[in-house]
Amino acid sequence: MIRRTIGALLVAGLSIAASLTAADNLRLNPKLDYSSDSQDGPLITGDHLEDGVARGKPNYVFMFGEG
Repeated sequence: MIRRTIGALLVAGLSIAASLTAADNLRLNPKLDYSSDSQDGPLITGDHLEDGVARGKPNYVFMFGEG
């Protein structure tokens, strides 16, 4: 019984993860002036930014660096 439940949860989690989309090639705008509210363009640019946007739901950006 427990194995069947864990298996079902695993399959459900993998199927949900496979349907998620993400943006690629994210870049921060190097011209931004963080000391003022200037109109220097978008903070983050990249490819496929509109693919994961859903009205009324929060959108998250996860960034990491190696080095």
